[in-house]
Amino acid sequence: MSKIFTRTFRVRWSELDASGQVSPANYLRYLVETAYDWGDAFGLGSSNEASLGLFWLIRETEIHLLRPLHHNDVFDFMIWMVNWQRVRGTRCFELKLKDSGEVIAQGTQQIVCMDRATQRPASPPEEIMNNFRWEEPRIFPYKRFPKVTRSDSTFTSQRQVEWQDLDALEHVNNAIYVTYAEEAAAQALAASDWPPSRLAEQRMALAARRVQVQYHSPAVWGEMLTVSSHSLDLEADGGARYVGIFRTDGSIVAECILDWKLVDRETSETRPLPDGLAEELRK
Repeated sequence: MSKIFTRTFRVRWSELDASGQVSPANYLRYLVETAYDWGDAFGLGSSNEASLGLFWLIRETEIHLLRPLHHNDVFDFMIWMVNWQRVRGTRCFELKLKDSGEVIAQGTQQIVCMDRATQRPASPPEEIMNNFRWEEPRIFPYKRFPKVTRSDSTFTSQRQVEWQDLDALEHVNNAIYVTYAEEAAAQALAASDWPPSRLAEQRMALAARRVQVQYHSPAVWGEMLTVSSHSLDLEADGGARYVGIFRTDGSIVAECILDWKLVDRETSETRPLPDGLAEELRK
């Protein structure tokens, strides 16, 4: 049996964002779906987790988005284990267009196995984990989430966790934090007089080229979260933005870095930042 698991997807209309491309959060949803099917095929899927009294937590995800996905694109999502040490491991993944083999995205994810009863890290059976291990796995370059200091130009908003944000464990789904981060970035731009509608009028859109998320502690229904956002750096055609998600007591829930570029809404070609937008982002 191949140690690389592959699942095929077709992009549905409901997975597109306002720019007509698959939103970054949906890439994480594809990842979760593939990971659970992979687990079922290799002996550690959702039904096995229940009988073993285990569940999985995602600690960190980094994904590089190399080309956009559009409605009805068909692609293969491949996933494999890079390493596993007792209670935690690293897995890599890659997305390719079905027909041409063009690479769409690549990424790495850090995961931890947890005991359902104690809610503490636990070791899954070795004989099952051996189904995932292989000697020379392909590894993508990966950097740990950086330490980010608070900026004087931080934009802050609040939002309450809704029922629709939760997964089957009654925690905020890991993809939803990326949605929170994207909304925070849009609101920060809108506060600088560059709302999405203004970008659309000029046939422009912000496109993610890398998303990195570090999960600290799960948020649950009804919690009020503070979302802070500020620009990290700026280039001629894009930049990077930090988003921190905190509880009202100041404890951290998740952090996200969005690397983005400005693109033409019709062609997806990179465009230089207009002077007005660049000036606002430098403040």
